[in-house]
Amino acid sequence: MSIAELGSIGELVAAVATILTRAYLALQIRQSNRTHQLTAVTRLSESSEKWIGQVVQDTEVLDAYLLGLEEPEKLSREQRARFNLLVLQLLRGGEAGWIQVQWGVVDSDYWAGFRAVIKHVVGSTAGRRAFDQSRHFLNPKFASEVERILPASDLEGS
Repeated sequence: MSIAELGSIGELVAAVATILTRAYLALQIRQSNRTHQLTAVTRLSESSEKWIGQVVQDTEVLDAYLLGLEEPEKLSREQRARFNLLVLQLLRGGEAGWIQVQWGVVDSDYWAGFRAVIKHVVGSTAGRRAFDQSRHFLNPKFASEVERILPASDLEGS
């Protein structure tokens, strides 16, 4: 075998090795991305579960939540503050999910659940007031997204 033939075989081996290395790296990157996505979804899910847990486990918070949704005029000063903070906490969790969807970390279908809860809570009279009072704590683009989520009749009453 001549040196030229050995060189050709060496080039072929190097080309195959390069292709295999790139395929392996692409697989590793894909697995890493999936791990990051799973971590992001898990954190968002834990945030939601914590929010729900605090509402259902603390009767004072539950009372403020229910009154805020059903009879906001009956909220005491403390209950109004609790309700407003619950709404802000909900919005901050939703904002984290929305941003991760915008960045492509989380699938946009995951955002649908947050949208529904935000529409239900922030679409209430007291929820809208809480949103209006706390919107300066939110990413302006996310605040605009919340406004798009709310029914048009809620926006007209503000």
